[in-house]
Amino acid sequence: MRTTIWTRLIVVFITIMLGGTLIPQVNYAKGKLTVEQKNGKVTAANGSYAIAYDLATGLGSFAWGGRTILRDFSSDIKFAGDDARYRSSDPAKRTAEWNKLPRDGYGKDGVKLSIRSVLDSGPELTLNLYLYPDEAYFLSDLNVANPAGKAVEILEPVAASNLDIGAGMDKRILTTPYTNNFDFGVAPVNDFGSSQNGADRYEGEQLKWEPFNGISHWVSAMFDNAGKQGFVAGAATVKNWKSSQKLGQAEQANGPLTAFGVYNWGGSQSGPNIASDRFFFGFYDDYQAGLEEYGKVYNIGEPHLEWKGDVPMGYNTYYSHYGYATAEAMYAMVDYVAENLKPLGYEYFNQDGGFWPDTSLPFDEGMQTFADYVHSKGLKVGGYQTPFTIYDSWLDEAIPGTDATYRDICLKDENGKPIRTYLGTYAMDISNPAAQTAIRNAIKKYVDWGFDYLKLDFIDMGMYEGQHYDPSVNGVQAYRIGMGIIRDTVLAAGRPIYINESIAPLLPAAFAHGRRAACDTSLGVNGYSGIERQAFNDLASWWTNGTLYDYNDPDMIMPENFAQGFWYKYSQSEGKLLATTVAMGGGHWLIGDNIPFLSEDRMSLLQNKELLDVAANGGAAKPVAMTSFYHKGERAPSVAYKAGGHGETYVSLTNWDAKNEATISIKLADLGLNGSANYALTEIYSGRGLGKAKGQFTYTLPPNGTAIVKVTNGGSGNGGDAPANLALGKPVNVSSTWADPGYEGAMLTDGKLSTRWSAADKHQNDEWAEIDFGKPTDVNQVVVKEYKGDYFQIANYALQYWDGTRYVDITKGFTVGDDKTIDFKTVTTSKIRLFMKTNYFIPSIKELEAYNVKGGGGPSIVQDDSNGEYANYSDIRAGVQRMQVFKLTKSDLPKLDVYIYESYVNAVPADAYYFDLVTLDANDNPQDKIFSASLPAYNIPGSVSPYSIYPRLKNLDTTKKYGLILKSPKSADTGSTDNNYGFAYSDSNPYADGYEKLSLDGGKTWTTENDGKRDLIFSLYSSK
Repeated sequence: MRTTIWTRLIVVFITIMLGGTLIPQVNYAKGKLTVEQKNGKVTAANGSYAIAYDLATGLGSFAWGGRTILRDFSSDIKFAGDDARYRSSDPAKRTAEWNKLPRDGYGKDGVKLSIRSVLDSGPELTLNLYLYPDEAYFLSDLNVANPAGKAVEILEPVAASNLDIGAGMDKRILTTPYTNNFDFGVAPVNDFGSSQNGADRYEGEQLKWEPFNGISHWVSAMFDNAGKQGFVAGAATVKNWKSSQKLGQAEQANGPLTAFGVYNWGGSQSGPNIASDRFFFGFYDDYQAGLEEYGKVYNIGEPHLEWKGDVPMGYNTYYSHYGYATAEAMYAMVDYVAENLKPLGYEYFNQDGGFWPDTSLPFDEGMQTFADYVHSKGLKVGGYQTPFTIYDSWLDEAIPGTDATYRDICLKDENGKPIRTYLGTYAMDISNPAAQTAIRNAIKKYVDWGFDYLKLDFIDMGMYEGQHYDPSVNGVQAYRIGMGIIRDTVLAAGRPIYINESIAPLLPAAFAHGRRAACDTSLGVNGYSGIERQAFNDLASWWTNGTLYDYNDPDMIMPENFAQGFWYKYSQSEGKLLATTVAMGGGHWLIGDNIPFLSEDRMSLLQNKELLDVAANGGAAKPVAMTSFYHKGERAPSVAYKAGGHGETYVSLTNWDAKNEATISIKLADLGLNGSANYALTEIYSGRGLGKAKGQFTYTLPPNGTAIVKVTNGGSGNGGDAPANLALGKPVNVSSTWADPGYEGAMLTDGKLSTRWSAADKHQNDEWAEIDFGKPTDVNQVVVKEYKGDYFQIANYALQYWDGTRYVDITKGFTVGDDKTIDFKTVTTSKIRLFMKTNYFIPSIKELEAYNVKGGGGPSIVQDDSNGEYANYSDIRAGVQRMQVFKLTKSDLPKLDVYIYESYVNAVPADAYYFDLVTLDANDNPQDKIFSASLPAYNIPGSVSPYSIYPRLKNLDTTKKYGLILKSPKSADTGSTDNNYGFAYSDSNPYADGYEKLSLDGGKTWTTENDGKRDLIFSLYSSK
């Protein structure tokens, strides 16, 4: 009895010294939380969950709502260099104690329950459970004492041979990737499928599609897709270790998992006491609410950076130009964004990888000059950094402010050799003070240049394990040092600077305002397009938006994806699919396309006010239900929703099937709405009202179709009805060389060409399809729907109308697509046709539609010299420039076509192909530049084609002369016509109001060729 009294006095003394409050060891009850120990068993309960631990066996269990979720769990550790695991269930002496927690933000009146196992083999493991009376979750960590001088490399607070969420008809797992180089995934509990799951990637390491190993990083869930209940577990803090979960595949459908554990790893730590990070455990009737609460709880332990400004909306240089994003090209793009998009709310002009400041200036001065120019246009400027990677060319450069070179701060392997990354660069050892100086210097430059946005790329390289300069630092700790330097340097600027992470771990999340949800949209995976890959990652991580980060980054909006070249450009449907994905994905709306080359129908995605409102509200849509995507290869979820800013709900509907239409039914209750109330529906792409709905509504989508429906409480849901298709019931005639007149479906009467017509004699050029209205009809819009197959067949086309004696060109262009809308100034005609000048093989059209849209209209040809014979030549390079002199008959220039191509033989031009519009002086020499645009290499056809440019210029002076200049200033001048940009021309003087001029000195002087009879081939348009 005396020993017991002294023991309790010692406990009281220690507890007081540690700042805790002693709670009686036998029976603690306060509010709903009770903790007690009887007969060697410890139990704790709060009315939501119950924990039981047997001190005799070192095993415990977790139950929620009376249902045991995990049984017979233990804790374990692994020492470096030792394959054995030391477990709490090994022979040991075990004790338990619990103490009241100070207010810690997680909940009031919390209790810390500690279960200590002094193993006979030496180390002492203490499992700490942090319990709160009114919460559905608890937290846990694991401490190791007396490791006998050994370094610990794995700490696993909870490891069990089971995880069972009870009854359920559609049980699945949700897994989280290490970084957004990898993917979120969902799979049935008994069939985990496959993945490219990985962590730190080193040089030469190839990603493999192989059976999923059951390792989820940071957080995971087991849930029933039908009943919605689910278990969520993951890292509550990431301060000292990397954090993962191990899931074991169930033996039968909807059965329990055969393994579940949460653990820390990544490097090792030494000392008399070694602690894990904290972990989160919770069971919820709605697993989606559980994931959202998990995000909020993580934010308690380490709050994210708060962004006080608006959602970043603007332009990014990467996808439109890649490595051709020179200052000259981007100055012109700045002008274009400021003139055409800034009035719609676009604010940012962001540099990305591949941007090159003015090379005539020192680098720092060039960056400052560019930032100043963007600001002068009333825009914000963004920059790009890969802060934790070192390039070969840097190795022997000195790091200002230190005695070190970049070679000195490379992370080394166990042999002292610098570690190369999967990019072939070197990983930085951030524990080195010289590396910290280098990071601070790099970020401080952007701050001093006045940048407003900073994209941090490939920051996963800061988490590599290796032989650090400071041996006590592991990968996560080094990463936190580096990210902390960046954050603190930015915050010290005293002005808002948005920090966005790309190719980054999900956690830790205290250092940035936003994070990319998936890998680059241009990169697909295992049969998924890059768009669908972006979509399923967005939908699996909606809960991180506003919790771990203020905003998710769903990558960029690209209506056409120009920089991928002809074969990989998006169809209209794909551009719209991406628009839905980005607008619903979170808090970013950055254009990644070559805007001056976007046709009016593609540009409409960037101008749709309702769509911009969806993006600007910053919310991330969550799926109504999960599919088994990624791991099992199912399509991404088809229905997702998010709240608007004025009481409305936005619902995205997507058909990922490229071949079949889909009819989708949506229950209003699944959107969190009143299933008994009436709601008005509006589709925001078309602006058309869909009437009212009560209980549910249905919507039919074409193959690869998408819609966003705004659901509002009140209003009629009517208005904006679609105009009549004038082609319905009218004959559709085709050229005899295109289709055999006897072929079934060759002449339909409803405007639909529903089969792929095959040419009997295999002619592929100069084909046409004509709608015969039978009488004069007003038309101002035509829709062409082309079959795609592996790629689209139509190359050069002209839309024409019949004027009573001949066909007249309305518009021309290069490529059509699966849903091309062509708006033009109203014409009155009895016939209208699509003339397919050249095709890659046999053109295949699905539908031709014609409309007279009230208030509609668009650009039509007003000047054209392209209808005669012309030749071609390729010499646009270095100092060689060409200019066409022309006059305007109208005061606007919304569009022009220039007939161009590129000639590749054995090299790629070193610069983009530029198109400048200039005013001319009295001698017809360039005076003032009024517009410029550029196409990177690989984006121009290999044969002459009318490439459309959209200057969208107004209020021009028709009394002046203008010039169209073709140039590529930094392309090599080899004296050959190989590997250059080309153009079409005629020496028959096809354009009477101008002529072509040549410059051989980069535009300094100009000469007239062929006595003024030579003209470039071009077309000018007007909307007047």
